[in-house]
Amino acid sequence: MHKAALMNKFSDTILQQIMEFQYDRNTAGLLKFADHRNGAYRMQVAKAFASVQDTLAITKLAGLLKDKDPAIRVAAAFALGQTAHVNGAEFLYLQFLKEKNNLVKKQMLEAIGKCGDEKALQRIIELDIPYGNDDVLDGKAMAFARFSINGVFNKAALEEVIKIIGSKKISGRVKYSASIALTRMPLELSDLQLEMLISAFQLERSLNTKLNIVLAAGKNKSKKSKAFLISVFENSEDYRLRINALSSLTKFDYKLVYEAYYTALYDSSINVAIRASEYFLQNGQGKDAGEYYNYSNKTDNWRVVANLLTAAIKYSDDKERFSELIINKFNVSQNNYEKAWLLKALGGDLSNLKFVKDEVLSTEVAIIRSMGIEALSAMRAHNEFEEYYKEYKLTENRDLNDEFARIFKEAILSGDVALISIASTAIRNPKFKLKNYYENTAFLDSAQANCKLPKQIEAYLELQKVIDFINETKTAQMPEFNYKELNWSQIVKIKADQKIEVISSKGNFTIQLNVEDNPATVATFIELINRGFYKNKYIHRVVPNFVIQDGCRRGDGWGSPGFSIRSECYNSYYQEGSV
Repeated sequence: MHKAALMNKFSDTILQQIMEFQYDRNTAGLLKFADHRNGAYRMQVAKAFASVQDTLAITKLAGLLKDKDPAIRVAAAFALGQTAHVNGAEFLYLQFLKEKNNLVKKQMLEAIGKCGDEKALQRIIELDIPYGNDDVLDGKAMAFARFSINGVFNKAALEEVIKIIGSKKISGRVKYSASIALTRMPLELSDLQLEMLISAFQLERSLNTKLNIVLAAGKNKSKKSKAFLISVFENSEDYRLRINALSSLTKFDYKLVYEAYYTALYDSSINVAIRASEYFLQNGQGKDAGEYYNYSNKTDNWRVVANLLTAAIKYSDDKERFSELIINKFNVSQNNYEKAWLLKALGGDLSNLKFVKDEVLSTEVAIIRSMGIEALSAMRAHNEFEEYYKEYKLTENRDLNDEFARIFKEAILSGDVALISIASTAIRNPKFKLKNYYENTAFLDSAQANCKLPKQIEAYLELQKVIDFINETKTAQMPEFNYKELNWSQIVKIKADQKIEVISSKGNFTIQLNVEDNPATVATFIELINRGFYKNKYIHRVVPNFVIQDGCRRGDGWGSPGFSIRSECYNSYYQEGSV
């Protein structure tokens, strides 16, 4: 076969073998190729250990940091970071001091941030990197970001990050990397640091850096910070900045900021309105419960409406009134997603137990079932449960815990994977005190026997946990997930630069696949496309400024294709539009 005819690198059967070792998490098999004279094989081994993440490979990866090929040194550095072991940080730092290639040095510094401790952080703080050396400066900035994500951070590191972001001599790319640290650090900003960040925000051109500065500003609760965030919310054309401003304002007292959230309910971007409604759901006040209901009548988006109604019922003393209004809205709605969210809202009032139970156990609509069982679990976890328990016993002459025990039992016997999983989690919650309401585990054994393996392995495993919880046993050997085998006959036919087009009701978009780094993921994706798995699917989860999820055959996030694939971790950065 001529080289031009090859679709991707996996026509080489040795690379296939190395990939098989990676997929099986076979460290011993991979180590056999770590010193191979063929650089392509050494490279594949270094990349493989980024997914395997076995600390037994640290010494060998440290050796690959000295490989003659800088690309292999980069891959080895990345893999060492993935081990998350402090020994890796020591090897990385010592080799960094000898390394000449700036791209390798960049990767080494970032990797130290992934696996280093306080000592390693101090070394990064003390590194003096000259302006203009953007690659290595970016490595230092990314090290701070990784340290922050891992909870290893201090005031000296924060000072370095602020310096980077505020410097006029450092590139936007480096500033963005440093700004990531601000969003995850556990520290508060001083007034002076806030001033520097506000100045940097006003001069900054990169939207992503500005987004991170806005998120960080909430870590200073001064009047200046609040004024800055309100200004960003009121004056920013880009809706993402408005969302982040609202996210940061949650750090302030309700009475100081609630009016901004009321205004945001009418924002031209539905994502901003959703974020505002979530604020009232999470931070509402009893005195304003009626206002949440009033505002729910002034907006058309069902998700905003559902959040506001949930807030109304959650914080009101007159739960019966709002429950009745929500039930009426539920009964007339033609949108199953709206009905599901409304049903979940009813979980804020224990008096809705029968209504929610009847809907969950009678409907065939997956999203209503799954969110309904979540509502039932929330009812049992309600902070007023004990009070309602006593009242229920007096008026109904029945044990409310017994009622929940029967509901969760019926949910498990339904055979629905979402109902099984959520009900199982509820039963084994020690705070719910349901364990002694089951004489034996026969119903669980029956449900487990009816699980279709490997398709329903998750439900099967949840049931086993409940069986062990009730019987006070521990299963020695749990069934493993059904990991899909690598189909090399199909993988070798996929172009290295293969693209696909996704057609949706909101517009079409193109996805760039990467079979040479993610063969299992890409091959499985294409197989599911060819099977029609993604046709007529709903986008079932949208978190503003974070993620959009699709591809569930049930439309509620509980519908798997019946198998799992191993994680394939490769050296890449995920920006807007990443899949």
